[in-house]
Amino acid sequence: MRKTLLTVLCLGALYASASVVYNGAGGTGVIMRQNTVSVKATPTKKTLSKDERAAISLITSMYNSKGFDNSAYLKKHCTKKLLKVLKAAYDYEYDPLPDAYAGWLFRSGAQDGPSNAHKVLRVVSLGNNWYQYTFLDMGIKCTNKVKVIKVGNKLLFDEIKQGQI
Repeated sequence: MRKTLLTVLCLGALYASASVVYNGAGGTGVIMRQNTVSVKATPTKKTLSKDERAAISLITSMYNSKGFDNSAYLKKHCTKKLLKVLKAAYDYEYDPLPDAYAGWLFRSGAQDGPSNAHKVLRVVSLGNNWYQYTFLDMGIKCTNKVKVIKVGNKLLFDEIKQGQI
């Protein structure tokens, strides 16, 4: 019964969308109307875990407070692995200093910008401890990715990938 009802409904919809036209040569043809339907993805409201919310807060706080410019902040909030990367990048650019790190890797990489605007616009969890943050750096909009892991009860930055300007 259900199959019959479904078949009748489908044929009815097909018939309703078809037009019979005279083709001028003594024959008729069937033209199907093609309706364009725009379908927008319905955003699903994924509930973030407590750690994801804390990581988003950490990223926002670090960038908005310019914690990346502070060696003490970086030592406290980065894993040894990331500190090694930040140290190597700094030593490549400048003369080695004992407590200097390339905190600029958390930024856009631009030398100058059109304004002093400097803030996080959006942070999105990408899964597997990766987050994408979109921000203004001297008024230039950029997006970076950062990995935040939990060590003990503390969240730490573990990797950073600079995006394109």
